[in-house]
Amino acid sequence: MKKIFTVMLTVFLVLGLMACGGKTEQKTEVKAEAEVSTAPASPVANGDIPAPFNTDKTFKIALVKEWGTGTHMTMHINGVKNEAAKYGIEVNVIDANNDLQAMAEGIENAVTQGVDAILTSHGKKDALQASINKALRAGIPCIVFDNDFDIPSDVPSGMLVAMDQYDLMMGLLSQMSLVTYMDGNANVVYNRVANVPPTDKRHRIWEGGILPTYTGIKVAETIDLGTSGVMAKSQTALEAILDADKDNSINAVYAVWDEYAKGFYNAILASGKKLPLFSVDMSDQDLAMMQTNPDIWISSSAVDPTVIGIVQVRLAMLAITGEPLPRYYSLTPVLVKSADLPNIKERPLSMSDLSEFYSGWGSTDEFLEDWMVTLAAEKAK
Repeated sequence: MKKIFTVMLTVFLVLGLMACGGKTEQKTEVKAEAEVSTAPASPVANGDIPAPFNTDKTFKIALVKEWGTGTHMTMHINGVKNEAAKYGIEVNVIDANNDLQAMAEGIENAVTQGVDAILTSHGKKDALQASINKALRAGIPCIVFDNDFDIPSDVPSGMLVAMDQYDLMMGLLSQMSLVTYMDGNANVVYNRVANVPPTDKRHRIWEGGILPTYTGIKVAETIDLGTSGVMAKSQTALEAILDADKDNSINAVYAVWDEYAKGFYNAILASGKKLPLFSVDMSDQDLAMMQTNPDIWISSSAVDPTVIGIVQVRLAMLAITGEPLPRYYSLTPVLVKSADLPNIKERPLSMSDLSEFYSGWGSTDEFLEDWMVTLAAEKAK
């Protein structure tokens, strides 16, 4: 099955790139690097701790987020904090509250404070590139999530890693779940969040692959309300659309982000209709909704947000030691299906329980070196 999805993704990417025109070289290069990147083997024998982590220095990391609200973001923050705490690393979380200027200032303040690494989440390239340049030129490695930046020519390689949840595959998994469930024919209320790197990637699969390939899939309405307070806003928006749909022509709903999906779910319940919902990302609240009404929320492609934070910290530690790192790294998503899960009355699940149903969920050995295990054991004494 994994090979089938890989072939399908390649076909969809080619279709999407042909539609975009003029960007083929850049996108193909990024995709190839993301697919072949693997965790490097440890160069340190017997778990010996390399410099500078073999000193008494207290290391400091800044986590700068475009926004920090919502269960997904909270779990990401906790993943960073808990992983860093194992190694005695201090973490300063900067929540820019959807203010890109504040996010840029947060990065620059971290540079001024002399942190050992900077982790970022989301943001916009044009608003943050200058600040990232300052960090890189100051010798501070940057592990960025759901974004990418240019590396100045005077900065050595290995200083910046662009991570994502393999959003191209997340889009494919969730959108093909809709196509399969609907037998290739549906009038869909489609969720589009423009100018946000991860949701833009998911949209490319829809626009460049799904719609041209499965011509029975039609977009009845598109909802794009940005990234702030979207759960309540999306519920109101979908309620209005469903109320106006007097002939019940709409028969499926797609959410590019689970904060929208929760609002859509509530709107579907309020409408009294049984519309299938398909989405991207996952949280404890999402799981409860899926388990309560599995005939509504059908599936969601996701990566454990805690794992995102864990891998960011480990990459930052490797960068601090001077270990060669991949330019791009994509985490592996899974398709969480309500049909795989027990009803909530039988057993309520949390995100951590998904490891019982899907391999590779809940924890990861990615970029975990022997010396990190040794360091964590020493810090725990």
